[in-house]
Amino acid sequence: MEPKKHYFAHIPTIAIFIAFAISGPLGLLLFILKSIDKKSEKEEQARNGWGTASRQAAARSAPDRETIYGPDVPTREQQDAKERHNFLTFLCTLGGAVFLFVGFSTLFMDGAASVMEALTAIAQMLGGGAALLTGLHMKRTRQLERQLDKIVGDRDNIPLDELFAAAGVDQAKGRSAVENAIEHGYFGADAYIDNRTNTLVVRGPAPQPPQPPKPKAQPKPEPTAPEDEYSSLLRQLRAVNDAIPDPVMTQKISRLEEVSARIFALAQKDPDKKAQLQKFMNYYLPTALKLLNTYASLSAQDVQGENITEARQSIERSMDLLVTAFENQLDKLFQSDALDVSSDIAALEGMLNLDGLTGGGFGKQ
Repeated sequence: MEPKKHYFAHIPTIAIFIAFAISGPLGLLLFILKSIDKKSEKEEQARNGWGTASRQAAARSAPDRETIYGPDVPTREQQDAKERHNFLTFLCTLGGAVFLFVGFSTLFMDGAASVMEALTAIAQMLGGGAALLTGLHMKRTRQLERQLDKIVGDRDNIPLDELFAAAGVDQAKGRSAVENAIEHGYFGADAYIDNRTNTLVVRGPAPQPPQPPKPKAQPKPEPTAPEDEYSSLLRQLRAVNDAIPDPVMTQKISRLEEVSARIFALAQKDPDKKAQLQKFMNYYLPTALKLLNTYASLSAQDVQGENITEARQSIERSMDLLVTAFENQLDKLFQSDALDVSSDIAALEGMLNLDGLTGGGFGKQ
């Protein structure tokens, strides 16, 4: 165990004289504190046999080696910082109280003899009050550091949020206190704040930051079958029909939709019929759609002038022709079926005649 530090025992005598010159009570206080601390130091040295000569002999006999600190033992720099902080806390608290009392007594109890003495007393009160508040703040900071040290205990690391919640402080105040406690060696020589995980690490490796959960594999949507040519054409006919408000035109376009759907159904059922629809698919139907889209666009115009009206009427007259053409195209698809039927009937009649199954004598046998 290292001997206690005796700061007041080593205050220079000249400093006490200067304090007497500034303020008699302050000089007297420092003189008393030095005397008491000096006596305490001598008694401690006598108990431990740790005089000046013995210290020098121990220093000469000890090998030159660097002090080895364990993970929970503060370094010499940390110990010195902690001692300085404690000394300044004591000095500010005591000195501030003394100056505040001296200035108050001079100004209000004894009565200032001159303006200069009054200003000096006010300065002593302000300076002493500020020093006293600083000392009290440093004392509260030291108490918070000790509290944080107790909360951490033997843990190797602790999340800062958990530490601050246990201490009842906010993030800003708590982080400042932790940094000061690390500087003063409360958590040992190797303590630090791991900013990746917002954790106080006392010893050992820092905890690994949590890995973000892997996103669940989304089932691939079923590929949508591409819209075939027939469905696309029927959809376009329906769209242009919805865009035209004229009821007569709507009726004729609906007939075109119906006939076209029957044509496409036959083509899908019998691929041989598809070859008969090349001109219908490549020219007639696209041209009909173009005319109907033009009609819908002309009908949507606010001003129906002579040219617009004439163009619309021309398209309206052509609708009967288009409906007839579409119906004839549907009927044409059955031409080969009609020929097959005629051939089958002729063959059937011929066989029936050869077998004598068409005459009246068949029933008499």
